[in-house]
Amino acid sequence: MKIKKLCSLKKDDVKAYAKKIVKIVSKPKFICEKCARVAKDEKHLCHGVPLKKL
Repeated sequence: MKIKKLCSLKKDDVKAYAKKIVKIVSKPKFICEKCARVAKDEKHLCHGVPLKKL
């Protein structure tokens, strides 16, 4: 099953996808401007910007 954007995950989603989430957030390169979540790839965030820009 494909995981939703991190920004829209609910508490139950986090429990269900914990192992996938750990892989997505390990060594982050992007941060969401809206909710401050981080991820390896921008595709997992709704308003992702490169951490290097900040």
